[in-house]
Amino acid sequence: MSRPFTHALAIRHLVCGSCNGCEHEMNALAGPDYDMTSEGFEIAASPRHADAITISGPMSDAMRSAAAATIAAAAQPCIIVAIGDCAAGAGPWCGIGTAGNGAGEEVGAEIVVRGCPPTPEQIKAGLREAAARLNDGSR
Repeated sequence: MSRPFTHALAIRHLVCGSCNGCEHEMNALAGPDYDMTSEGFEIAASPRHADAITISGPMSDAMRSAAAATIAAAAQPCIIVAIGDCAAGAGPWCGIGTAGNGAGEEVGAEIVVRGCPPTPEQIKAGLREAAARLNDGSR
């Protein structure tokens, strides 16, 4: 199946107990400095409309079932991108209290963007990789 807009990517973001540092950097992508829409990236209102799900945080116990339901509701093909060190299982909040060892690890993220928090440029590079993988069918 070919995708008509090869670089377009509808993104649904899922916060799984992060400190919100990654979310601040993701929000910067929508501003004029990083202008994610110029590359065809947009935020989807529903996982049913998403090509990619970005996920951040260490995966709190309270978010485990919500994350599973969100991913199950996503249309296929959908790629999961872990944003930040906590989602990768290496952040400062992993394994503390009710926090798990990485949301991206728990849900099987295909792309991991490291950093605490990662810069908007790093996040954008991860989203470009997701779009490329979906477009060429290499996932």
